[in-house]
Amino acid sequence: MATAFSLRYLYRARPVPRFLHVALQWFPQRGHRLSLADDELYQRTHISLLQREFPHIMYIDSYNSRGFTINGNRVLGPCALLPHSVVQWNVGSHQNITEESFSLFWLLEPRIEIVVVGTGNRTERLHSKVLQAIRQRGIALEVQDTPSACATFNFLCHEGRMTGAVLIPPPGETSLSYMSQDAE
Repeated sequence: MATAFSLRYLYRARPVPRFLHVALQWFPQRGHRLSLADDELYQRTHISLLQREFPHIMYIDSYNSRGFTINGNRVLGPCALLPHSVVQWNVGSHQNITEESFSLFWLLEPRIEIVVVGTGNRTERLHSKVLQAIRQRGIALEVQDTPSACATFNFLCHEGRMTGAVLIPPPGETSLSYMSQDAE
């Protein structure tokens, strides 16, 4: 019996490889699954703005279902953001957006490079005639949901690009406010 036990032990023992590449014949595998808390898509991001690098540039501080806070000023309803000013935008929803709705952007000097469009809670398609008219005038258009459009506009302005935005407030109880706004 003792010989059977010792032979079984020798059978299970493996020789130690002399070279490292011989030992790595197995492939590493993920040993765990990610939970919803591990994924960044399900976590909220908070931004603290301690000091503005460029105080003359437009930044969207917050938004809610009624409007936006831009550089500390509240704007009710849909609005158009230009490099140094904010104007009311006379549209009710993404379906009301026409070529004339964007006429303000091709009248400006210096020319706007890109216009970010926020269409509410969801990214909605614009009419193909509207898209074609804007592209013919040499303006890039980025259509997104309003929360993403606000972040994209802030990012492009921080890069120093000539950016405009047209934003429709998201309906419902959707809201965003940065930490610096809460402290005031």
